[in-house]
Amino acid sequence: MLACAVAAGMTAASCSSPSVSEQKDDLEQAQALIERLDYRSAQSICDEIRQYQTKGDARDAKVLGRLSILYVKLSDAGGHEENIEYAYQCFLEAYSADSIAANEYYSSLSIDEMPQGMLLAGIVRNTIRIPDMEESDSVAIK
Repeated sequence: MLACAVAAGMTAASCSSPSVSEQKDDLEQAQALIERLDYRSAQSICDEIRQYQTKGDARDAKVLGRLSILYVKLSDAGGHEENIEYAYQCFLEAYSADSIAANEYYSSLSIDEMPQGMLLAGIVRNTIRIPDMEESDSVAIK
């Protein structure tokens, strides 16, 4: 009886989500795969981590931020059309999970990744309309 309980516990543990550290390692592997032009394998890793991050309670802003940049890179490579949407979703999820950590991540992008970060920030800015101060002032005057 005890052996069955231990076996069941081990099976449940093996099916659990990978730790944040493991996810970060996997994202580094995805980056290496992108550099080697193995987009299919990188896509698979990113999709799996996105599933863990968006369906679980343990969202990590830095993992989501890294994931968003990798999705932009995959989109640039001509991958799946939905990669920009995934990047956008991961960006929003990162800020939702921990806005300070997300801001730290995006503020520390390497020079090589700044184009992807700028593109993503532009997409977010154009999608989420934030009234600028002049429009607010003109409304208040009327």
